[in-house]
Amino acid sequence: MRHVILPMMGIFLSCVLAHAGEEKMQTFYVGTMNAPTGNPEIAPSEGIYRVELNRQTGELQFRGLAGKAKGPGFIVKHPTLGVYYTVSGNEDGTSKEGLVIAWKKESDGSLSRINTMNSGGLGACHLAVSPCGKFLGVANYSSGQLTMFSLAADGSLEKLTETFTFEGHGPNAARQEKPHAHYFHTDNAGKFAICCDLGTDRIHLFQYDSEKNQWIVHPNQPFATVASGAGPRHAIFAPGGEYLYVLNELSCTLEAFLYSPEKGTLTSVQTSPTLPVGFQGINKAAAIDIHPSGKFLYVSNRGANLITVFAVDPTPIRGDKHASGIVLEPIQYVPSGGDAPRFIGLDPTGEFLFSCNKKTHNIVLYRVNQETGKLTETGQNVILPWPVGMAPGDLIDN
Repeated sequence: MRHVILPMMGIFLSCVLAHAGEEKMQTFYVGTMNAPTGNPEIAPSEGIYRVELNRQTGELQFRGLAGKAKGPGFIVKHPTLGVYYTVSGNEDGTSKEGLVIAWKKESDGSLSRINTMNSGGLGACHLAVSPCGKFLGVANYSSGQLTMFSLAADGSLEKLTETFTFEGHGPNAARQEKPHAHYFHTDNAGKFAICCDLGTDRIHLFQYDSEKNQWIVHPNQPFATVASGAGPRHAIFAPGGEYLYVLNELSCTLEAFLYSPEKGTLTSVQTSPTLPVGFQGINKAAAIDIHPSGKFLYVSNRGANLITVFAVDPTPIRGDKHASGIVLEPIQYVPSGGDAPRFIGLDPTGEFLFSCNKKTHNIVLYRVNQETGKLTETGQNVILPWPVGMAPGDLIDN
């Protein structure tokens, strides 16, 4: 298999680490799509790839195939184990049902399969593990379902425990003809969970029933809504748990919801466009991440091919008004470094941000200013087929 790594265009400013002069390498695993690249220099994807970030120099290096699978797009790590999970296409062609694969990280950085299960729906596109490490939720886009799986002590997939099938549609006939579950995540405590339904403009809410050891529809607020036709795609909880930020793909807006960790309920407080004033053209919002400080948000725009940086006021709302009057404020628009940034993500420290540009098959690295949250491109650019998801791995002392 051929891969091309572009020449490095600059050396990243060194990070101050606890052990001066000692290189710190961190592994990241990259999920990809299963499709021809259309470029003779870039072979079709074979599965999950591995890249390494030198945290001292900022150099990003391609380390090859980590695990073979058919389009393992989104990838997440178990909260306490060296286990990863991906959604992928059916590999034997006997069904349109998606797959969920559990992977074990080996000592050489490769990933070996633990086990595989059907996703319980069609078009599995996103998944997440609960903070306790006992449950995995999967958003099935094509069938409009959320499926929940129990996990064994070793991180393997145990069984499908619940299936939630959504109903309804939205005003966009091309994209909202039926439900399209696109994102699942629990809150920071793992007591409540949300699922973005792009097809019905709803954020479905769930609660963990500890007595029955199962997930149920939230009894007091089954769902929250965004604007008609907005198409909620991805979301993220604030580190402190006071807010849920929802990225709407179709309206290209970012919406802040006040979140109650005690009740698991949502109240919309502000919506902000993800694009610069006066933008002309077609765009679809794609991915979102938040800085560990909770002060900065990052979203990607496909079409405009921009990363929008938001300053965030994390102060909880007082009464019916926010302390500052503004929750979200766009402060920077940065080119994504390629075409169709389907995924962007920060490293665990918030020092670096990765932009995965699907159509140009490249990952671009940025430095994050810790005071302002703004991005500076580092010149690091790795080529690999169809990058659409990333998950951090181990920090390695060299």
